Amino acid sequence: MKLGHFDIDLGMRRLQLDGQTVRLGSRAFDILAALVLAGGRLVTRNELMDAVWPGIIVEEGNIDVHMSALRKALGANRDLIVTVPGRGYQCAHAQIISTQEQAPAESSLPVRRATLVGRDAALSQLCKAMDRAPVLTLTGTGGVGKTSLAIEVAHQMAPRFDGLVSFVELASLTTKEAVLRALMESCGLAAGNGNMTIASLAAALSETPRLLLLDSAEHLVGSTAEIVELLLAKNPALRVLVTSREPLRIRSEILFKVDPLDVPKAHSSDAEIRQSPAVDLFMQCANSLPLKISADNHEIGLIGEICRRLDGIPLAIELAAARVEALGVEGVRRRLDDCLAILTGGYRTAMPRHRTLRATLDTSFALLSKSAQHLFQRLSIFNNPFTFEAMRAVVCDTELSEENVIDGIGELVAKSLVNVSLDESEATYRLFESTRAYAADKLRDNAAMLSVASRYTHYVSRNFEAHANRGHTAADARSNLFAAA
Repeated sequence: MKLGHFDIDLGMRRLQLDGQTVRLGSRAFDILAALVLAGGRLVTRNELMDAVWPGIIVEEGNIDVHMSALRKALGANRDLIVTVPGRGYQCAHAQIISTQEQAPAESSLPVRRATLVGRDAALSQLCKAMDRAPVLTLTGTGGVGKTSLAIEVAHQMAPRFDGLVSFVELASLTTKEAVLRALMESCGLAAGNGNMTIASLAAALSETPRLLLLDSAEHLVGSTAEIVELLLAKNPALRVLVTSREPLRIRSEILFKVDPLDVPKAHSSDAEIRQSPAVDLFMQCANSLPLKISADNHEIGLIGEICRRLDGIPLAIELAAARVEALGVEGVRRRLDDCLAILTGGYRTAMPRHRTLRATLDTSFALLSKSAQHLFQRLSIFNNPFTFEAMRAVVCDTELSEENVIDGIGELVAKSLVNVSLDESEATYRLFESTRAYAADKLRDNAAMLSVASRYTHYVSRNFEAHANRGHTAADARSNLFAAA
């Protein structure tokens, strides 16, 4: 940017006069950036406080100190910054021109998938929500297709932002500073070698309509929430699309839970099975291999069963379909009891967490607290939906208290590892079959496995007898028991 005879590089946070760098403190530069980006508009002292010290309470006199330093750096050109008594400050020259020709807007979005199966309704809902939601977070279990869906939404929304769409993959990042750097680079701003702040990024992006897509924020959810909230406060025209296994929990956030694809019910007709989006995805993936499948009546029934047992989770279905060439449809179905071993071999170009089902679940498990990890393992003992009372009776011991269970089940639900449904006033929980297999694999290496299994057996027997004593048939007792345990 150019202000008078000065060149200002917002990305590098550098002020130059006639090619020579002018020394300027970090806070003073933040003030300069806020004034320059206002384009001649008056900036109040409160606005400057928010831009330079976001989320921090400081003495208002700090503005005077750093404004004095800024004017000292401007020297003979100090009048470029005008004080409007009782109101604020503004640049003397509202016309600020770019030092380079404006390059055509480029999107950093990944290429969209050729076909996104079974997501038409979700796409329509999400695009409408983007019109009214400053931040829209897609949540859901690992492998359910949050990233693919978000990328498609961003492609469809891109024309509304004149192509100013920035994609940031957060999975490999570990710090807030790394997130800031990635954001600046994705927005075409040079990150520089330090002095990088949320305020400087907010100033650089202020007042320009832009869509940010932040993918896989669950391991940096706190840092991401802080950055997003401050960016939105400075730019009402900004829209942020986030994928995460848990919400950011910030103001203005709208949540959209990405559900698995619909699967055919047991005993569905062949025609009904073929109409299932999950089966459609399996067929598309399998038929992209050199060896095509015939999908006759017998085979289509097996495919329906595979998709049902995989709970309609797209990643699991894609990995299963990739095994058809070597094992056949029947071979894949038979080996689903060891789904962690068979569901591997994802696309080489995929993120590491999307190449195997185990890697996807490893990512989720690593983010849990220790008590939630213990609870998650023990919940694998339930092969049917269960209530809180059943859970408490089976998993609690000296190592895992009822208080741990209350906190832990909330964490597991929030992180999309346990599904909850409300039947009137009572909550019922269940794990996806592939998730339960992963938890059971973890439990096998846990010393508590035998005692958990013993308590489960005792609970089942006790409840079975209680139902039978109330005059229920054995079938009714078994049905009522599974509703509770």
